[in-house]
Amino acid sequence: MSKAVEKAYKTYPLTEDNRLNHERNAKRLGFQQGYEQAEKDLALTWEDIKIVLDIEIDILRECNSHKELVIETYPKGEDYYGEILKRFKERKEK
Repeated sequence: MSKAVEKAYKTYPLTEDNRLNHERNAKRLGFQQGYEQAEKDLALTWEDIKIVLDIEIDILRECNSHKELVIETYPKGEDYYGEILKRFKERKEK
């Protein structure tokens, strides 16, 4: 039995009155609670925003704060922000 279903059964114990629909409702509730927990786990924190801003500062330092060099190094916005995202993921994995 999945953890989500186990949690749902603990929250709503099986009784004779609800036996027929219990498993379906328990799974639905379990998935809902699992989804809500995943949203909490994936939410950005102020610490995450600090990491993103620190990475941007690092990139600007690497380019000696010359906007032209930043544009040369990362010609498209997606390159620049993609690099920030890549570095953010690397730091979060550590």
